[in-house]
Order: sequence, then structure tokens, then C-alpha cells
Amino acid sequence: MRTEIALLWDKDTLFEDYLIDRGFTCEVVMPNTLSAPFFSFTGYKLVIVPAGFGNELYSGMLKALRANSELIKDFVKAGGALLVSGALSNKNAYNWLPIKIEYVMEKRRVRIEVVKEHKAAVIVEKEECMCDGYFTEIGAGGEVILSEKEKNKDRKVILVVSEYGAGEIIATTIHEYPSERFIAYCVVK
Repeated sequence: MRTEIALLWDKDTLFEDYLIDRGFTCEVVMPNTLSAPFFSFTGYKLVIVPAGFGNELYSGMLKALRANSELIKDFVKAGGALLVSGALSNKNAYNWLPIKIEYVMEKRRVRIEVVKEHKAAVIVEKEECMCDGYFTEIGAGGEVILSEKEKNKDRKVILVVSEYGAGEIIATTIHEYPSERFIAYCVVK
């Protein structure tokens, strides 16, 4: 059986168990593996960068993401899906992506508003969820799919989808495991 999902993380994570329990094949790809000259994303359909990747208290992954940004870009260009969660850091943690994203860390429970219909909108299947921040800037081509539902306030964006080559980059600040339907969408498309 081919592995469908790569979790880019620097230690074992319960996220892997969550995905396997739902019938997906996945493996944790650590920084030394990601940086190895023989490593390739060939065969993977989805690459996930979990929440906290930009905060040294949780992860040492950011340096490896920056060092291997071309490999990740090539994976998406070739038709792969990249899910990037909240950085949990206000430092420029998204500058390794081929698209412009600005993030503000702000942990809170939010009510969700669907801004644009898209299959990625099923990332969470309830009206409220935990978020670790919001996006203040989305580069050209980025589509806002979900935002915080707030009356009489500026919209706080919590999920963006950007087509890149034959694939797509999905950036979210939702601080919960993605739904089974969302993961299925990413690995089947």
C-alpha cells in the first residue's frame, strides 16, 4: 500500500494516529529525512504541516521548511495538496511558501462563516472551532474560503486556498484535526 500523506514534523505526533485511525496511510517526515538528497515526495498526495510549526517551543520544523521550499513547491506544482496550519508565531513563518501569507497569532474559539463554496470548507464540520490566529494578507490567486463570523467587524480569515501549478496550497488557522471528509478530498482529487 502506498503512503498517501506526509506529516512534516520533527518528532512522533498523535496526528499520525488520528489519520491512520481514519483509514489513511501516512508517515512522519522529519527534518533530516526531508533534507536528505534521496528524499522525494513522489507517491504522496497530501503534505501536512501541523499547527505550531513556526514556534520553537513546539517544533524545529521551520528551518527545514525554509531549506526545502523548492522541493515542497515542486510537489504542489506537480499536483499535490499542501495543508499548512497556524504557525503559533508572529515571526515571518510563512516565507517559505510560494504565495504571500501574513498571519497574526491569536488563540480563541470562533464561529465559522463560509465565504466561498469550496470542497476544502469541510475541514471542520461544526459551526465553532478553535483557531490559533488569522490571516491578514493573502497573495494574488488566494481565495478566502472560511472566516470568523463577526457582525460589524473586519473579517478574520481562517482558511485560504491557492492553486499553484497543478496542485493547491491550503492554509488554515483552525487549531483542530481536519475532518475525514477534508482529508479524503485532498488525497482523492
